[in-house]
Amino acid sequence: MNFLKICYVSVALSINGTVIAHPEIKLIKSHSEVQEVIGGYSPGQWISSSVLPTVVIPFKRTFSQFGGLTSENLFSLENQKEIKKSENNKTFLGIVKKNNFLIPRPICGASPDTNTINCFDLNKNAQYFASYPIPGALSTTPVFSDNSWLFGTTKGFLFKVEANPENAYLPKLGHENINFWGAYSRKQMSSFRPKPVYTEGGKISPASSNNLINKAALPSGIKWVFPASSELMGTPIVKNGFVYSFSASEYLQAIDWNTGKLAWATRLAPDSNLRMSSNALVVTSSDVIVGTELGTVLFLNPKSGAIFWSWQIPSANEEQRSKTKLPSGPDRFSGIIALPFVYKRNVIVSNAESMTQNLSLDSRAAIWSYPLGSVAQAKVYKDNVILGSVNGKIVSLNAVSGKENWTTEVLKDSSPIISLFLTKSGVILASSSRGQVFMVDPANGKILAQNLPIGEVNGEFFPGYDKAEACLSFSQEGFRCFYAKVTKENLSET
Repeated sequence: MNFLKICYVSVALSINGTVIAHPEIKLIKSHSEVQEVIGGYSPGQWISSSVLPTVVIPFKRTFSQFGGLTSENLFSLENQKEIKKSENNKTFLGIVKKNNFLIPRPICGASPDTNTINCFDLNKNAQYFASYPIPGALSTTPVFSDNSWLFGTTKGFLFKVEANPENAYLPKLGHENINFWGAYSRKQMSSFRPKPVYTEGGKISPASSNNLINKAALPSGIKWVFPASSELMGTPIVKNGFVYSFSASEYLQAIDWNTGKLAWATRLAPDSNLRMSSNALVVTSSDVIVGTELGTVLFLNPKSGAIFWSWQIPSANEEQRSKTKLPSGPDRFSGIIALPFVYKRNVIVSNAESMTQNLSLDSRAAIWSYPLGSVAQAKVYKDNVILGSVNGKIVSLNAVSGKENWTTEVLKDSSPIISLFLTKSGVILASSSRGQVFMVDPANGKILAQNLPIGEVNGEFFPGYDKAEACLSFSQEGFRCFYAKVTKENLSET
């Protein structure tokens, strides 16, 4: 009863007397976020290697990543009409279904299973498509070009496969390739090697890569197979009518895109014991630009493979190292891992530890140097070069003078930035080797958002679609895509 009286008096006072002050309620403004939108994961049990983490060494990043029909790969209008027509003509219980069909974008990558690739639909929340048998474990990034797929394997096979327009343009690897799985896989793969030719004198003529395999003996769907002397690696490039591809034995090879015949092969290092651990390959209509283990940039003729210019990236001296807080002493590894970036008539190149240079293709000299190495390809934003450094920093440099605009330390443990991506909204996404993604304002280096580490990354960002605009391959044989949610109040106007 006393309690009720107290309540009554309190209410009366609040009505007739001074109103009780309450704290002001403020609406919380939205904030920038790095959102993980979709993820594609290889099927398998929870104890399988598809879900177990694998330590990736950034300086030895040679493995394949997911690739295929990403959003940067333009479908022709005819392709899109063909897919839409086939999908819209499908019936359910006799009723023709008409809908706004989303173009499928299959991407494929390594599988934890032997001699297998897994494919997912990038446009449908990374929906799992299928697994296909291949001759060996996947060792290159799958490439989609001209309605065909290109795969390289650890067994030294580079093969071109038809895309199936009736099945979402997935590779035409069906039941005829089933022998790549199981006990007969070695026998099947041996048929892909050219046989030695016996001359009249009884001598053996060594098999040549140009002794093409009889196409009649190839399984349906496979257009040609190129047998290399060692494992293929990196991301092959289709341009100028050729496929340019690295092999582990330090060779760069150009293979005719239509026939699979070797056009030329150039050795990139003098030491036959060196093993390729770089994917630094860029091709233009006039140049093939390659970064080597020894810190040398080679410029080759795309038609002949002849080296017409080479440039050695120097190591930073002690004074330069102190400026960017690099460890003292000589470089431990001076190889070129980051993809060169071609900008106008210049090439931005970095060694893996202590130096980035802007090389002129016209004068064949360095325009400027900056004492910081990188394993991530540089990007250009409004005539400024954006670097993801080997010691966990993001740096903006004037593209003409090399003058530093700003520096932001995003990784306190000085681990490397593994990849950079410029989004449509105008921000930078930067990933650590452990899968921690940072959103950075390119105008001033301000960190707008970040997520938690989610796994070991084994490649560069590749473009996704819509709000899943930037995707990363992970060492668990899967990929994840991210969306940079940006608020105007957090992003600089400049």
